[in-house]
Amino acid sequence: MLNTLSDEKKMTVIFRMEPGSLGPDGQVYIEEFCEFAQTQLQACAEPYLIWFIVPRFDKSLAEMKFQLVDKVLNKEQATKYLAMFGENYANFEDQLENNLEAIINQFFGR
Repeated sequence: MLNTLSDEKKMTVIFRMEPGSLGPDGQVYIEEFCEFAQTQLQACAEPYLIWFIVPRFDKSLAEMKFQLVDKVLNKEQATKYLAMFGENYANFEDQLENNLEAIINQFFGR
């Protein structure tokens, strides 16, 4: 069933990556890194998620944004969506952090 979930039923996660997360020269690499990270995350993503990794140049925008079709979800709604698939929000965040750390290391060949 999950593999046949249509895109409009998948939750889109927009994660805004801080250039500083890539070190002092992060500004130089951020665009390329975001493309790389999005490809890596989507390749191993749960079948009910669509990832967009973008640079976070505007600090007034939230680090993470959730959408279902064209509707923006708040954290509570995103938590309920994840729970439908047996996923815990805190675990989701931890997993994202661990994956991004591994992707940063992979990107820089460490």
